[in-house]
Parts: sequence; structure tokens; C-alpha cells
Amino acid sequence: MKLHVFGSSAGTEPQSGRHHTAWAIEYAGGLYWFDAGESCYHTAHLMGLDLLSIRTITITHPHIDHTGGLPNLLWSMDKLIAVGKGTGGFDIRLFQPIPGLWDAAKNWLGTISKNTRFNVIPQQIKDGLLFDDGNISIEARHNFHMDPPDAAEFRSYSLRIKSKDKTIVASGDVKSYADMGDWLDECDLLLMETGHHKSSEVCAALRREGRKIKDIIFIHSGRELLNDYENALARAEKAWGAPLRVASDGSTFEL
Repeated sequence: MKLHVFGSSAGTEPQSGRHHTAWAIEYAGGLYWFDAGESCYHTAHLMGLDLLSIRTITITHPHIDHTGGLPNLLWSMDKLIAVGKGTGGFDIRLFQPIPGLWDAAKNWLGTISKNTRFNVIPQQIKDGLLFDDGNISIEARHNFHMDPPDAAEFRSYSLRIKSKDKTIVASGDVKSYADMGDWLDECDLLLMETGHHKSSEVCAALRREGRKIKDIIFIHSGRELLNDYENALARAEKAWGAPLRVASDGSTFEL
């Protein structure tokens, strides 16, 4: 299993060498894609990944730094088929946090081209199991990044991705690390955003509470890490008591 990162920046002003958040899990010959920030398709293609092996696309919430690259990703996949890099007719499950995200992307694509040469199957995200193909399962849990606890409908989600021997918790954008609840009591890897949090404070709280997290990779990095990388990482590692990793555009992690 591999984790590929195509965009590692939070929704700050443009950052040199970093684009908005997008990443994928590669496993059993398929790509399971999460979020779709700007230029994600470009980075993935230049990393040598087969975009036509994407089986699911899951969007954690509808902010533009997580959705801005979605139409271009789908257009690029269609283009690869058009130039003979693969065959069409396959299905892609698109898990969207709000109704109409796929409709908006489809309308945009429809103004410049015909329908895609593959089938997009949209499904609105709700709490619970979203997907399980026998290789990877994806579960969703709402968080409070966009909505209060008493909201009737939620638009922002954290995710838990499981294979037969790995459990990955992806924070999405969260109001607090506590939004992920008991998922943090046992996971092999936490993908934690730092766009809205100080990395050292999150690490100190997780360690103090004795959460059973084997490894942390910071993603969706904000100004704390981007503007003072070495010192911020040193503070986080001191708080955690072990080495930590920070995702960058084009990075791949063996899991």
C-alpha cells in the first residue's frame, strides 16, 4: 500500500512548490482518490500514476481548495482515453459531501466537450460505510469544520480507510482533532491537517490522552509549518516524542 500526495497546502495564498490538498491510496492495482485541489491530475500524471485506475473519488468537504481540480481531473482522464492511453466504459464512484457537486462539474465539462468516456456514479456522503470492494473500505464521520454540532445536514467529513492490515484515519479539515472521536483510539496512520491547528498542540494533546496512533503524517499544511518548517516540526516531534513526517507535493509514502 502506498500513499501518494498531489497537493499538500491548506487554502492559504499560493505557496511555492505546493498546491491545494489532494492525495490517493494505491492498493491492489487501484487508486482510491481523496480531495481534488488545483493541479492534482498534473502532479499525479507526472508521478507516473495511471489516472484510469482510479476507482473512487471522495471529497471531504466542498471548499474550493478541496474541489477546484475536480473538473480538470475528470477531463484529463477522458483525454487519456481519447489519445489511446486506455479504454473507457468503466465506473468511478464519486462520494460528494453536498448534493450537486458532480452536477456542477458535469455542467462545466459539458460546455467544452462531450460526456466523459466513463461513468461517474455520484453518492452523497453520510455517516457510516461508504464503500467496500474487498480491498479497501471507506467510512465517513461528520466533523464540525463547516457546521455546528446541531446541524441538520453536515457538509464536512473525516474518513477512515481500511485494508486487511492497515487502518488510516484522515482528518479532513476539522474544528478539533477530537472531531474524529474513538477512531483515534487505534489507527496505524493519522493524516492530520495543520491548516487550522498548530502541529505541536495537536501532538501534545494526542500524547497526553494516550491515543493509540502508530504514525502521523501532516497534510494540508498551514502557515505554521510552511513559514517556519524546521522549528514547527521540531516542536511537534518534541511534543509527540517520536519522529513525524510532513507531506509535500509529489511525495510517496510506503505504508
